Amino acid sequence: SSGINAEYGGDKMEYLRQRDSYNEVVPDVFAVPKIEQVDPKSTKTNGGNSSKIKAWLHRDLKVRIVSQEYRKGRYYCKKVDIVDIVDLYTCTCRSESGKLLENVPQEILETVIPKQRGTLVMLLKGEHRGQIAEIEDKDSRGERVVVVTIVDKEAVTASFNEVCQYVGDAVR
Repeated sequence: SSGINAEYGGDKMEYLRQRDSYNEVVPDVFAVPKIEQVDPKSTKTNGGNSSKIKAWLHRDLKVRIVSQEYRKGRYYCKKVDIVDIVDLYTCTCRSESGKLLENVPQEILETVIPKQRGTLVMLLKGEHRGQIAEIEDKDSRGERVVVVTIVDKEAVTASFNEVCQYVGDAVR
């Protein structure tokens, strides 16, 4: 209390105000940082770009790396398989030579559309998101495919951005 008298003229309320304002300014170095919860259905802005990008990464998809900067261009236009999901927008891939590529951002990947009818794909958007389907027909000029879902046997028309080649196990 003698410290309060000397520094604040005996005004305990002034001391408490100063103490409380000090605690607000000084960060608590032992505080556990808040982890922002991300809604999988929400969108993420791509590096300051105004366009919104939805998360579509999933294990067992064959994708193409489209960045010339990633790993000094060594994997540019190369197809890789997604083997693990780090977070909504980052994955681990395996190259055709078997090399693991960690922390690959979704923004440098594009979907791979199989050439052959009957090849498996995964639907990435819409009502059938996450379902496995077979390619029934492909319109390269219109960048559209007609697929038939494995479970429901339902025909679905989708753009090339809404499907991706599936390389995992599926019950036919």
